[in-house]
Amino acid sequence: MGDWECGNGDWEWRNGNGGIGIGNGNPGISRDPRNPTTSWNSGNSNSLNPPISPRADIRLRVRAEYCQHDSALHGNVFSNKQDPLERQFERFNQANTILKSRDLGSIICDIKFSELTYLDAFWRDYINGSLLEALKGVFITDSLKQAVGHEAIKLLVNVDEEDYELGRQKLLRNLMLHTPAD
Repeated sequence: MGDWECGNGDWEWRNGNGGIGIGNGNPGISRDPRNPTTSWNSGNSNSLNPPISPRADIRLRVRAEYCQHDSALHGNVFSNKQDPLERQFERFNQANTILKSRDLGSIICDIKFSELTYLDAFWRDYINGSLLEALKGVFITDSLKQAVGHEAIKLLVNVDEEDYELGRQKLLRNLMLHTPAD
């Protein structure tokens, strides 16, 4: 089980003794997994140049949602239209508008892994729910709880298995190419 934390400024995930960088919207910023305090920024001449190596690109989607929508819809969706089809269409449009107004939003993080062990640790934490639990503390803040009032909210976390498998194959291939022969 990993110990994932979200850092300030750049997104940074820490697992064990290594750091894994998550983009903060600035292209070229990542962190060396062996030295989480070293920043690379390919756009700055004063920064270190990262080694050229394959990276696994993983997209993490985090979304906060209300647990129940019944109370918001009940009594707020109605129609006086006589035609059943028109009445149903009007109710659908009203419900759709209400649900859209309750959208709490989502965040997409593009994560680049350069080491297989960190990618696998991240995937294990995603599969066993540790990542979700860690992210709850980051995304379900007191201000969000205050904004939604008495309503319960949940956090949904998604990582595409295909991204993981492709990234794992890429890193494994690179590992095999750079492993000295006996």
